[in-house]
Amino acid sequence: MKLAEIKIELTQECPLACVHCSTNSSRKQTSALSREVVLRLLRQASEMGVTKVVFTGGEPLVSPHLLEVLSLAASLGISPTVYTSGIVDNKLNSMSLEHAKKLVRAGAARFIFSVYSHRPEVHDSVTRYGTHAATLAALGNALRTRVPVEIHFVAMRRNFRDLPGLVVLADSAGVERVSVLRFVPQGRGRTIAERDGLVVHELQELAEMITSLRAHYPQLTIRAGSPFNILGIGNTPCNAAQDVLIVNHRGDIFPCDAFKNVRYADPHFGSVLDKSLNDVWQQSAFLNQVRAVLASEKGDTCSSCTQSASCQSGCLAQKVIRGGWSAATGVDPDCLIQPRLHNSEQDEGRVLVQIAGVAS
Repeated sequence: MKLAEIKIELTQECPLACVHCSTNSSRKQTSALSREVVLRLLRQASEMGVTKVVFTGGEPLVSPHLLEVLSLAASLGISPTVYTSGIVDNKLNSMSLEHAKKLVRAGAARFIFSVYSHRPEVHDSVTRYGTHAATLAALGNALRTRVPVEIHFVAMRRNFRDLPGLVVLADSAGVERVSVLRFVPQGRGRTIAERDGLVVHELQELAEMITSLRAHYPQLTIRAGSPFNILGIGNTPCNAAQDVLIVNHRGDIFPCDAFKNVRYADPHFGSVLDKSLNDVWQQSAFLNQVRAVLASEKGDTCSSCTQSASCQSGCLAQKVIRGGWSAATGVDPDCLIQPRLHNSEQDEGRVLVQIAGVAS
C-alpha cells in the first residue's frame, strides 16, 4: 500500500461546536499537535512519496503553525489543502481576503469549506453559532485568490433537502465541487444519530436529488464518495488504509475519517508521536485489520447481490461502528436493498457501539 494523502488535525480547538463533530471540537479544547511533530510528519511523508496533505482540526485557522506547515509542505512537493469553517476566532470573524492570500502565498493549493445549507438558520443550527454569513464571506475571499474551492455538505435529516439550494449557491459563486458526505454516528454525532440520521426512504430521496442535480449542473462536480456507494449513483473505491491516513490532534492514527472514534488496541504502532510515519503505515495493526477486511470475501447476502460490484458491500466504518467487527463483511446498515437497522420500524431501537478492536 502506497500512502498518497495524509490528513492532519492540527488542533482540537474550534470557535464552533458543530452538532455532528467527529472530533468533539469546541472553544474549550486545547489538545494540539506540536509544531515539531507536524514538521517531522511532513518530512517523513515526503520521503514516502506522499503528494497531498489536508490540514484540518478543529479549526486549522486557529493554529499558530498553519503558515509554517503550509510552507514546508509546498516546498516538499506536497499539495496542501485547508479544510475550514472560515471562522478565525471566538468573535466569529471570518477569514479576510488578505488572510486567504497569505495562506495561498504560503502554499495552500485548495480550500474546503463546511457549509450545511443555503439557509442561515439551518446552517447555524449545525454550527450552534451564527456563522453562515461569515463562512460565506470567507468562502468568497478564498475564491478571490483563484485557487480551487470546494464545499463539503454532511447530509442529515435537518438539512438534506437543502442540497439543491446549496448547489445553486455554489454554482453561482464559482465553487469547483460540492461533496455530499455521509453522516457518521461518532463523536458528538452520536447524540443526534436517532433524530438526524437518514432512513431508507430519505436516502433514496437523496440519491434521486443528487442524480437530478448532476444532470442540471454538469459544470459543477457533485461528488458522493465511497460511503455513499450504497445509493447506487456511483462507484468510488474505498481508500481507507489503502492510500490515505488520518492523524488526529493527539497523534493517533486512523484508516479514514469515519473510523476516528473506533478504538483499536495497538500499543506499538497506533500513534505517530513515538514512531516514524512509514513504520506506522506499514505495521499498524489497525490499518492492517482494515486492509484485510477490505480484501476479504463478503458475506453471502452481499456476494449474491446484483449491486455488489458497485456498492462493495457499503462502508466498512459504518458497519463496525454500528455492529462491531463481526459485522465487517456483512450488509451495510443503511443498505437500500436489504434494509436492516434503518427502516422506519427499527429506527427507534438503533444501537451505536464504540469498538475496542483486537488485531486479527
